[in-house]
Amino acid sequence: MGRLPFPRAPFPRVLKIWQRIQLFQLFTLLAAACCAGSLLTAQVKAQESAPPGPQAAIQPAPAGPTTPTAGPVPDDAWLRKAGSLYYSTAKSGLGGFDCAVHPDWRALFSSANAGSPVNADDARILLLESVKINLHAHLEGGSTLEWTSDASTAQPLDQDSATLLKKMREVTEQTLEGFLQFWTPFVDGSVVPASADGLTITHTGSVNTIHAQDSDTALTETFSNDMLLEHFDVDQNGISIKFQPAYKPTGQGLLVKSFQAQVQPAGVPPEQAQEMHVEIEYQTLEGFPIPSRLNMEMTNTGNFNFTLDGCTVSRLQKPEPANVVKPALQ
Repeated sequence: MGRLPFPRAPFPRVLKIWQRIQLFQLFTLLAAACCAGSLLTAQVKAQESAPPGPQAAIQPAPAGPTTPTAGPVPDDAWLRKAGSLYYSTAKSGLGGFDCAVHPDWRALFSSANAGSPVNADDARILLLESVKINLHAHLEGGSTLEWTSDASTAQPLDQDSATLLKKMREVTEQTLEGFLQFWTPFVDGSVVPASADGLTITHTGSVNTIHAQDSDTALTETFSNDMLLEHFDVDQNGISIKFQPAYKPTGQGLLVKSFQAQVQPAGVPPEQAQEMHVEIEYQTLEGFPIPSRLNMEMTNTGNFNFTLDGCTVSRLQKPEPANVVKPALQ
């Protein structure tokens, strides 16, 4: 999957979080959803696919950083306290996980066709359920999806079946890889920076904000008085993306359980923004919480529901001390 180029000039640390999320990945996720909805609706209704959504124009990011109300030392202490409240895969040592993935194809087809029921013996459903899917999630990047079709090689697939498998593989890859791109920063501790250096942090009444600004990117995080992250907003080249995460308490800290996301390309009125709602259920393996169910709803597109089971986890590899001398090869 592609990546957007980012400026070579030094970023404040918190802006690097956005590089992890990847604007292109989120748009690819939404585009994949639209593609799936159009494909499924066309197959059910035999209608033409809907035209693609508006493209984002390149416009300068809004300026306007505010004046901090406190110096860097108290802000550093505030950041440390806030960061200690959240679960962090980096601190716990989780490097990634491997799971079998089971999409709810019937729910996807039904939601893409305005809720009309789809039979369990529908030929498309039987074909897709013959596919084995495995997700290899790496929290430091490079996640992949393994797609193995059990369709008989003795009888070649017809063109419609081959097209369906190809499109659904692309949709599944883009959706799950896109999910990992924006989920990871909210569970690895990145959204609460370690230092206030280069940031504008304000504390006004019941609202606390972290703001970072670059030539074409502005990032604003909003916390409540109890240090709960309520909004994570990015403006880049005139494109606005607003995340509204929700958390649940665990013995290891606050763990994100859902997202509301709104994507508004430049020049598009708010009522036409693309919206996404994500619910996450967790399972615990070797002390690590990892997703067990993902429910994603795209406005005017469809519902993407996945069950993850048969999972294993991997731990972060600790770097060797610099003074360790490896024995020479014999």
